[in-house]
Amino acid sequence: MLQDILSIGDKIDVRQINQKGKLMHNVRTYVSQVVDFVDFDVINIATPIGNSKVIILDVGECYSLCFYSNKGLYQCNCVVMNNYRDKNLIIAVVRLTSDLEKFQRRQYYRLECIHEIEYRIISREEEILDNKLRLDDFRNTEERSECRKKLNLFNQIWHRASFTDLSGGGARFNSTLNHQPGEKARIRFDFILGKELKKLLIGAEIISSTKLPNRTGIYEQRVEFKDIGKIDREDLIKFIFEQERRRRRNEKS
Repeated sequence: MLQDILSIGDKIDVRQINQKGKLMHNVRTYVSQVVDFVDFDVINIATPIGNSKVIILDVGECYSLCFYSNKGLYQCNCVVMNNYRDKNLIIAVVRLTSDLEKFQRRQYYRLECIHEIEYRIISREEEILDNKLRLDDFRNTEERSECRKKLNLFNQIWHRASFTDLSGGGARFNSTLNHQPGEKARIRFDFILGKELKKLLIGAEIISSTKLPNRTGIYEQRVEFKDIGKIDREDLIKFIFEQERRRRRNEKS
């Protein structure tokens, strides 16, 4: 039964999906909570909040729900059956269309956040030079030295940006530059894990670059991490879950 896993008041992250169960393009995450259990596959949830505004879920539309229960993070899909008002609260009645599945770390839970970073795009020339250096493919020491100088010049060009969400597998960030899907990048940023300062340098690929409406000259970059060590990824995932637990404690206080 749902009540064996979920409890009234559990926080929910709500994201819209299409009929195939895939996240909609540029989907935003909204916050809700469990209000009541109606049937074995039907629950009432509070109308989500996004940017301090009430978000009415469209009847007949499908959404992904991520529950923060005492037994861990669980996810399922649902379809909205109805909306109604109960005093000052608007309730969405949703029917679960998939089984509750516990999040595993490999699923890379996504955390909404604002976190400063620096990044740069890797040109084809830099890739070629970097490969030559790793293979030590030079005719003489002068050629090797010239290669190192060019790579050092590339490494001086970094752009400031901010993550808007982050997972162990990728991220979104805003910047003033428009990039092309498929371009490679390096991203560096710091974070505190426990009491230790961590510094990460991650290889990534641009998945999309979208101009943000109502924000002149700002583009949202969606990237997938392509070059990140196992330990660094584990540290990043630990940081994400640590931040989410801290956020939940602050909401309850």
